[in-house]
Amino acid sequence: MTGLRVAVVGGGIGGATVALALERHGVDVAVYERRDSVPPVGSGLGLAGNGYRVLEDLGLGPALDGTGAPLATMRMLSADGTEVAHYDTGRLLGMRRADLIRIVLDGVGPSVVHHGRECVAVEVDTGPPVVRFGDGSCAAADVVVVADGLRSRCAPVVAAPPALRPAGTSALRGFVSADGLPEHLATGQNAWLGPDRHLLCYPVDRHGTLNFAAFVPRPAGSADEWSFRVDPEVVRDAYAGWDDDAGAILDRASEVYRYDLADRDPFAPWTRAGVVLLGDAAHPMLPHMGQGANQAIEDGAILAALLAEAEGAADVTERLATYEATRKPRTDRIQRQSRRNGERFSRARDLTSGDDSAPTEDLSWVYGYDAPAAGRAAAARLRAS
Repeated sequence: MTGLRVAVVGGGIGGATVALALERHGVDVAVYERRDSVPPVGSGLGLAGNGYRVLEDLGLGPALDGTGAPLATMRMLSADGTEVAHYDTGRLLGMRRADLIRIVLDGVGPSVVHHGRECVAVEVDTGPPVVRFGDGSCAAADVVVVADGLRSRCAPVVAAPPALRPAGTSALRGFVSADGLPEHLATGQNAWLGPDRHLLCYPVDRHGTLNFAAFVPRPAGSADEWSFRVDPEVVRDAYAGWDDDAGAILDRASEVYRYDLADRDPFAPWTRAGVVLLGDAAHPMLPHMGQGANQAIEDGAILAALLAEAEGAADVTERLATYEATRKPRTDRIQRQSRRNGERFSRARDLTSGDDSAPTEDLSWVYGYDAPAAGRAAAARLRAS
């Protein structure tokens, strides 16, 4: 036991992971989540080998394997359905975001997570950090982990983040039933690329549910919103005339949400006066490498490994700085690569004529990363110093 009190602001994937890892290390941790429960709607995601490794290390492998859909291959297609690439994706699970959050939170003790607690500010000027809530209450801690996302209310207490950088793209997302669809659509990943837009589809559970993410130019003059429900005809119209398989998926859509994509340029610092940023609050990235959730999970593993050996509040500053130094070069690189991928996909024309959008880069540096081992190594370096 370290004697630390850790407050985590945000009960999403990153916040839940760091809480579970800290609890397994015997650290006193509390999670404050503004929502009353895990929302039943949301998007799908790919839990890649690097993220899975962390959660498997925390004992969640059986629950993940029993819930997610294994995705062994990816087909890249042109807008007319011509297959131009077919490759192995390695260890990858398609999942509903809500299912992943529930699995991680179910591993945390029932007294750890406090729903319906909206954090409105973190104060650091009068001693240990204090979390302020919308109902006027507060919670003191030795460390506050800010994991409340891209539009974090609390991140500015650490640093003034760069302005949001709109990608000029919207993702139209939804779930459909795979019942009656051919096997290559029902069980694998399929990506159609064409002028100014692309469509990705993959299963997210063991019950025949497909997730689709349709990336389209953001409508000119659209309101400054980022997530809201739209008429399903919007996504069907955007891909009218494309491959019949793509149409068969989108024709089934009855509930579609539009997410206007944005990221930020890499920034520093991530930590100040016992407050530390994690996940999208520290390094928001576009979805074009499928690494947003996976990087938040990695953050949680490494931060927890470092805090687990803290010798009280006086030892926190160096450990938080080590977390930032360990994580930032990697997340900077993935942020930039995700942005480049989106630009490349958006300028795709005819894949059959030699477009470079099919993957050629060795991504073992992404998927082969062992965050639990990296966390242990970072903690060992501090012990030796």
